[in-house]
This record gives sequence, structure tokens and C-alpha cells, in this order.
Amino acid sequence: MIDQDARTQIETHLRTLERAWNELDFAAIKSIWDTSRPPVYFAEEAANPHLDWPSLEAYWDFTRRSISRMGMRITNAPELVELAPELVSVIYRMHWDALIAGDGKPLGGDNRVCATFRHTPDGWRLAQYVEAPLAPITYMKWLYEQAVTPGFATGA
Repeated sequence: MIDQDARTQIETHLRTLERAWNELDFAAIKSIWDTSRPPVYFAEEAANPHLDWPSLEAYWDFTRRSISRMGMRITNAPELVELAPELVSVIYRMHWDALIAGDGKPLGGDNRVCATFRHTPDGWRLAQYVEAPLAPITYMKWLYEQAVTPGFATGA
């Protein structure tokens, strides 16, 4: 059972995560992690997960240099699932927009996220973060569905 204090702390961290990505503030992102253990971080665009702090910090440094503007927002109510005492999985959808440095056209996309929070002496902290984009065939179907003229399905 997830108590209200845990839920409040985790939801506060999710708002911090949104704000920090929008400001490309990786110190703020790191502040919500349990840094006493190695991270598990798998971004959609990464070929491999980041499983240690030097690797993850190098990824964040590269991102900071590569992206001139970023937008990220959580687009649904996150679902919290207790995995074990003091371990909670948080599942949500997010949308991102990014302007790559030196490129005039922004990119954007939608992801599903599964993040694990661990209770530490400092409160609830991220332990694992995995972005799970839709499979290409599913994503293309969704894009085609979004392109239908409003009212077409009902004949209006």
C-alpha cells in the first residue's frame, strides 16, 4: 500500500523532473535520484542503458550541449504500483519537444515511462528510469489515426 506521504513526495519529484527538463537543469534532475547506488537509465534514443554515474552524467552533458531548447510534460495521471516495501514503480506517458542546436526545425515525440522510486534516508528517490516508445508500426498507426478529419468516423 502506497501511503499519501510517499505519493506526495513522488508526485513532487515528477513535477521537478518536468520543470528541470524544460530548463535543461541536470543538477535538479540528479537531485531526485538515489546517488548512493548506480543508476539504471535508458533513454529512447540511447543504444544502451546508462548503468553508472559517469556514463549518465556524460549523457546529460552531451544532451545539454546538443539541445538548445527542451519541453517535456507528463500527459496523464501517473500510476503508482508498489513493487515491494519502499520500492514503487511509476508509469506515465510523456511528450517531449526539442530544438537541436544548429537545426531550425524542432522535433517532438511521445513516450511511455516506467520509473522506479526507492525510499532512502533522504526520502523517495529515483533508482531506475526507462523510456518505452511505441513500436514503429504502432506509432505509425497512431499518427495516421491523428490525421483523420474530425467528424469523418461519424459521417458528420
